[in-house]
Amino acid sequence: MKRILLTFALLVSGVCSLAQSYVSVPLSTDTFENRHITRFEKANYQGMDCWRHYIVSLQHTGIATVWKYDGKDGLERLGGFNLATHDPVNHSNVCSFGVEKAVPGDPMPVIYVSQCHKKPYQGRKDVLFVERISPDFQSSSLVQTIHFDDVDGLFGYALQWVVDRQHRLLYGFGNTTGDKDVDHNKHRVIKFRLPKLSEGDITFTKADILETYTVEAHGLSYATIGQGLCIWNNKLMMPTGLGTEKYPSYLFVWDLKKKRPVEVLDMSIGTTGELEDLAHFRCRRFLVQGQDGLFELKYRK
Repeated sequence: MKRILLTFALLVSGVCSLAQSYVSVPLSTDTFENRHITRFEKANYQGMDCWRHYIVSLQHTGIATVWKYDGKDGLERLGGFNLATHDPVNHSNVCSFGVEKAVPGDPMPVIYVSQCHKKPYQGRKDVLFVERISPDFQSSSLVQTIHFDDVDGLFGYALQWVVDRQHRLLYGFGNTTGDKDVDHNKHRVIKFRLPKLSEGDITFTKADILETYTVEAHGLSYATIGQGLCIWNNKLMMPTGLGTEKYPSYLFVWDLKKKRPVEVLDMSIGTTGELEDLAHFRCRRFLVQGQDGLFELKYRK
C-alpha cells in the first residue's frame, strides 16, 4: 500500500492558504489492462489526443501526424506536417482537443499544444498554442496563444496544459522547481477559465487563477516526472516516469471535485518504454502514446 500526501492551497483574495492530510491509496495492478496497438517510426513522440475516431500525435518541435482509428487494430494515416508553431523550443509535450471549431464544418475542434520547454518561445515561457488543423490534414494554422504571467514563480522547469471539455476549463500542471529535485520539488495544479477563440491572444495573471494546489507523491522512492495529461469524468489523469526501474511509469488518477487521489496505476504492466501522453477514447478506454508506440488502456474503476 502506498501513501499519497495531499497538499493543497486555495487562492482566496490573492492569498494562498495551506492545508495537509494523508490518504492511503493503493498502487493498482488489477483495475486495468493494457495492450500494444502499434509501433510508430522511431522519433521523439510527445503529446497526443483523440476526438471521435481521429488521433493527433505530436513529436518534439511540433511535428504532427493525424490518424484514423477504428477502435480495434486499424490505424489509417491521414496526414503529417509541421505545426504552424514548429520550433526547436516547442516540445509539444501535451496535445488536448478544445471545444470550438475555428471554422464551421472543420472535421475536428482546435488543438491545444503545450510548449512546455525550459526555454522561452519568442520571449514567453510555457506558451499554450491553439491551432486549427486543416480539413485535408496537411497543415495547421495558429489561431490563439495563451500564456500565464507567472510573476510569483509558482512553476519551475515547465508547465503543461489540458482542456476540461465538459466544464470549459483550462488546467495547468507542472513542477515548482525541477522534476528530479526530490527534496524540494512539488507538483502544482492550476485552473483557469477556457478562453473563447474570439478573444484572441490571452495572458493570464494571478488575478485570473480560479484555483491552485499541489499534489505530492509521498513514500514513492522515485521522482514523479510528469508526462502528459487527460481529464475524464472529473478526474485528472497524469502519466509519470520514464519507464525505467529508477523512474517507473505510474499513472496518477486525481479527483478534481473532491481534491483527493483515486489511485495510482503501475503502467509497467502491459507497456514498454517511456510513456508520453494519455487520451480518453471511448467509455473506459484510453489511448497511451509512448516512445514504443501506441497502447490502449482499459480502466475498470
